[in-house]
Amino acid sequence: MTARTAPRFFVPPAPGVRAPMVVGQDVALPPPETHHAAHVLRLGPGDTVEVFDGCGGAAAGPLVAVDRRSAVVRVETVYPLAAAPRPALRLAFAVPKGKRLDWLLEKATELGVARLAPVAFARSVAGRHPLGPGARRRWSARCIAAAKQARVAYLPVVEPVRPVAAAIAPAGPGIVGDPAPGAPSLADALGALAAATPDTVHIYVGPEGGLTDDERAAFAGAGVTAVRLGSTILRTETASVALLAATVALLGA
Repeated sequence: MTARTAPRFFVPPAPGVRAPMVVGQDVALPPPETHHAAHVLRLGPGDTVEVFDGCGGAAAGPLVAVDRRSAVVRVETVYPLAAAPRPALRLAFAVPKGKRLDWLLEKATELGVARLAPVAFARSVAGRHPLGPGARRRWSARCIAAAKQARVAYLPVVEPVRPVAAAIAPAGPGIVGDPAPGAPSLADALGALAAATPDTVHIYVGPEGGLTDDERAAFAGAGVTAVRLGSTILRTETASVALLAATVALLGA
């Protein structure tokens, strides 16, 4: 098994520290990754694995110690720091419930989203309250699992829950999904964005109940372009992934 096809594990950098991994370094896997290595994949000493830090850094080497509670990787190869995708994609979305949210987090991570911004829209049915520690752990676990499978180098930053006006505040080019008659096509809107070569593209997706007139006015006032994705009303997670995938394909993010 080569290093780049080896099982992949997430090792977060120490808080406040951004030191690259070095050859010869012993890297301890965190408890959830130890469980995955030892009990799910049943790896043992000598098996080659890859570790990544979610900030563009990655390395590979053999496991030198594995037991029920710990697993240690000895770094033999350090890969060049991966470039962050450009333009960066920020997804600001109405939070769906349960497994629909899990699916959205996974697919957004696979598509390389840089920031996940939960928004409390007027017609939101979930996600109105701040993310507690348990919710943040759940979101993080879904994003990490997707990044491991898709070999994504950067994990998305999760923003606090905000109302619409505050979510729009990070000024910059953006699009908002809106099935209202008269909205331009997504292709036309992305073509205009591509010509502007922005560093960040903000993608907004409201609840299935739609945007209110005040929310439409807030987006229009901030220069966010309403776009349509066809003649049907899409679920929030479907619209989010469709908009992300189209933006990645057309803007090269």
